[in-house]
Amino acid sequence: MASTSPETITSPASASNSRPALPEHENLERKRARDRKSQKAMRERTKWNIQSLTHQVEQLTQALSIETREKNELYNRFLAVSEENEHLRVQKAALQLRLLGNGHTPPDSASSPNPLPPYETIPLNVAPTCMSDQILQTFVESRWEAHAMQSAGRIPTYPDVPDLTALLDGRPNRVVDETSSVVGDIVRSYSEIDTLPKQVAVLYIMYSLMKWQVLRTKAAYEAVPEWLRPEPIQLKQPHASWIDRIPWPKLRVYLITHPEIKFDEFVAAYSSSFTIDWQYDPKHVIIITNNNDKDSIVINPVYEEHLKQLKNWTVQGIFRRKFPEMAEIVDNHAKSEKTVGSVENMLNPLPLPHYAI
Repeated sequence: MASTSPETITSPASASNSRPALPEHENLERKRARDRKSQKAMRERTKWNIQSLTHQVEQLTQALSIETREKNELYNRFLAVSEENEHLRVQKAALQLRLLGNGHTPPDSASSPNPLPPYETIPLNVAPTCMSDQILQTFVESRWEAHAMQSAGRIPTYPDVPDLTALLDGRPNRVVDETSSVVGDIVRSYSEIDTLPKQVAVLYIMYSLMKWQVLRTKAAYEAVPEWLRPEPIQLKQPHASWIDRIPWPKLRVYLITHPEIKFDEFVAAYSSSFTIDWQYDPKHVIIITNNNDKDSIVINPVYEEHLKQLKNWTVQGIFRRKFPEMAEIVDNHAKSEKTVGSVENMLNPLPLPHYAI
């Protein structure tokens, strides 16, 4: 057996040091691998930079679009205000013509003018704050100007009650007076007003209010439910037109004195929460007649008298939770109406007429 001496034993370190050098082609392959890795990393960084810049461009484009839209909205508001000012100038001129024709003194005369009767004094509204106000205010102003100036061929007819065909028939070629048509289209646009009694009630009060504001006659004024006629503050303090269409007088006063309550916030809760206390079949609020093979849809006289009593209107649901103070105002109206009704019943023991449905 051969002997092993310390000189013949090779340590790992010495073995490593004694490893032969790699061939030149292997060193070249490793260098190429490192280059490929560096190039890959550079491509990834470039891709990330491109994505980051693209995102920044999108954000800037979006910001520019928003700024452009806001400028357009401001410009449109400027045009609307300019148009409103023009309407007011025409309205003032028409009023002066009407007063002169009736023997009154114009408002800007040096002498003190005679106060207008209530039926010729409409609410003091600001420029439209929502689409429905834009439509209704423009309609009322244009028709009243035509009526005041006695423009031939431009004065519309006004039936005593709205034509319910405008509410129940969405066809654009329906035959119906233009006032009922305008109001009916607006009522149908609110999906929250989802029952026939509510739709007919809203159509009725909006129609009677518009008819009076256009004609401004004593008969048209008296046809408006007493609780819908303007309160003194509505005639003196500028406010949004939609407030005038709220049934409860003290609620209208509250809204005018709390201008921080905006249309969108109010109507979102109100439209789905107000109700008409009608205990009969909802279909019975209308009557369909046939004259000369033509169907006519009219409001049931019983329901007409029913909706003209404010005690039959109320609010519930989300409106009570969101606006408890206004809900309390509505409740107080109902309590006062019931109290007045109880006193009248005591003074008049005769039975009330019974209407068959």
